[in-house]
Amino acid sequence: MDSNGVTLDDCGIAELAAAVSTLTESVQGSTMAQFSDEDVVALMQQLEACKRQLAALDTRLIIEAGERSLHARSGAGKMVPFLRRTLGLSRYDAALRVRVTHRCGEFFEPSGHLRPATLPVMAEAFAAGEISRDHVRNIMDVMDHLPTDIPAEARAEAEAILVGYSREGWPDDLPKIGRDILARLDPDGKVVSDADRRRRRGITLCRPGVDGMSRIEGWITPELRACLDAVFAKLARPGMCNVEDTESPTASGGFIADSVLDAAARRDRRDAGQRTHDAMLALMQPGVNMRALGMHRGLPVEVVLTMSLRPGERDRGRHHQHRHPNLHQRSPQDGRRHPPGHRRPRRRRNAAAPAAFPPHREPRPTPRAHRP
Repeated sequence: MDSNGVTLDDCGIAELAAAVSTLTESVQGSTMAQFSDEDVVALMQQLEACKRQLAALDTRLIIEAGERSLHARSGAGKMVPFLRRTLGLSRYDAALRVRVTHRCGEFFEPSGHLRPATLPVMAEAFAAGEISRDHVRNIMDVMDHLPTDIPAEARAEAEAILVGYSREGWPDDLPKIGRDILARLDPDGKVVSDADRRRRRGITLCRPGVDGMSRIEGWITPELRACLDAVFAKLARPGMCNVEDTESPTASGGFIADSVLDAAARRDRRDAGQRTHDAMLALMQPGVNMRALGMHRGLPVEVVLTMSLRPGERDRGRHHQHRHPNLHQRSPQDGRRHPPGHRRPRRRRNAAAPAAFPPHREPRPTPRAHRP
């Protein structure tokens, strides 16, 4: 009972449990032949909306448990182990709920003021049951990957676009929309700094499963990606480092004839992911000479890069167009915001050149030699 005399049964949890029990018995205990197709679809949609609203209540309850230090008093130490013990959740589910709480919840600061949610638009839509926890997870990932130098108004506009799409769209499309938003905010790739890349870098080896297999996930820097691409171009090609083929060429095999590699490639039944795994395994072997990885038929490999200035000038500032026209891009010349499709006025051919370019001068004639 709280200070207002409200008990646990007065908050509506008993009526909710009774309603869920009645709905479960009516749906599972009958053949549902009396429902039409439209009724089944409406029941699924209303049930999903109710589950989303109930999932949003976890934020308020986790905040309350943290303010009462229930995780410390129970011996769990932190909130994630407390949720796992109390609710029987997996580590991923418990960590996701805590992460959503930090972004959608309102916390009291030491000064006593109530700090609003970090992503208020997303928190409001999540509390109303308009978006699911999967939508929230993808929105948080996109917002975390935005560079820190982006202005606050542009970040809020990006959040509004993501939430607006989530009300009618799928969670799986949000990463692609996030990439399009970043392309609009940073068309020339100048906002994303090396500090942002270093902040996001990391590789995680998950716990082994029952069969001993482990899942790997994370983000790698462009330098590491370039090194891996160079290694995989040789070791992960079809026919190379095949653990299922004893005659397959290996990383420490030296010179490899084309006939041997072609025969091994025809016997290769692996997909791209399996070839990459076997290439990493071959790279970790103690007999691999890292200096010989850059050799092709006994000769060092060189990269020749040829580029022209005209394609760069033609495609400068080009990016993928997003379906939401509200997010404007910044002009790299003056920093002003222009709507999508804006074109700068072209200079007339007969217009005067700027002062930075000197006027064209005719070459002076070569003086004639003086006759004696």
